[in-house]
Amino acid sequence: MNTAVYRRRALLHIHDTANRESPLNLAAWTLASAWRGMSLYPLHGTIMVTGSRNEEGDVTGLDEDLVRQAQAVLATVRETVQRWRERPPVSDEAAAQELLACAARDLATT
Repeated sequence: MNTAVYRRRALLHIHDTANRESPLNLAAWTLASAWRGMSLYPLHGTIMVTGSRNEEGDVTGLDEDLVRQAQAVLATVRETVQRWRERPPVSDEAAAQELLACAARDLATT
């Protein structure tokens, strides 16, 4: 398992992102990209978000403001993907831009 920091006070524990046979984790990709402020490489497989490590090296719980941000972004991804089933985006790039714009809005308002 790899651990990555995409936002201060948060860790993403990425189980299998190198395995392209694992499904794309669009929700985690959108959250990590929004937290970094840029489109990142695809993230695959199971991913867990936690707080950072304390002085003893133990993983902490995610702070409430980051929980709210994550919940807002994940809800947006779910709603957007459902909407795409009826009206697909014109390209993968357009889809990514739409998700990142919505996620940036979510972060600014939570």
